[in-house]
Amino acid sequence: MDKKFNFQELHAIVSTLRGENGCPWDRAQTHETLKSNTLEEAYEVNQAINDLSETGNVGPLKEELGDLLLQIMLHSQIAEENGEFTLEDVIDGISRKMIHRHPHVFGGKKYDSIEEQKKDWEVLKAEEEGHQHASPKDELSEVPKAFPALLRGQKVMKKAMKHELISNDDETIFKDMLQSLVNLQISASKPEEISHFQQQLGQTLLSILRLAAKYRIDAGMSLNDEIEKFIREI
Repeated sequence: MDKKFNFQELHAIVSTLRGENGCPWDRAQTHETLKSNTLEEAYEVNQAINDLSETGNVGPLKEELGDLLLQIMLHSQIAEENGEFTLEDVIDGISRKMIHRHPHVFGGKKYDSIEEQKKDWEVLKAEEEGHQHASPKDELSEVPKAFPALLRGQKVMKKAMKHELISNDDETIFKDMLQSLVNLQISASKPEEISHFQQQLGQTLLSILRLAAKYRIDAGMSLNDEIEKFIREI
């Protein structure tokens, strides 16, 4: 095809796929059945970005972004059919959020540093519906359980340190990490207590994520890099 499709035409294509004479597979989908597809497409976008740095080929990223966009369009179409919201509501919501959270771009506000802007971002976020008057525990609970464990743990640790629920002092963090490793070694010597070993392993991993959160290092990316290095060198 020589034709170049636009956003409105994509919207019409998705609507047709979900329509009376559309595709049986597309018509059968729900928010729930699309969950794994949406997550997989997001991971494939991430992989395409990683590959781009190595190959310089933008084609896979363009394709994967399209696949992810299709998931957003399908969810929006399903929501419209269910009377929940429309694609226009999704676009309106994110547009309002971006304008509200960037007063230095759209409202003439001045920040003296990026750190000052980041602090104000949290204040602005708290002003929005659904984030008002959240307690520190509520903020920790709001980190989605569907996140990969490394990502979720790091975000929880970051919020816990922000509210001073745990120390972000290096000496304390490393002391807790070493204690976790000692406890892990002790529990490993008692194979009959596998549930306790599992618990200690979780505590050790969480203590490492605490360090990653403090230094804003993506723990998942760090682990993936080492996995790739291990595979190359084996």
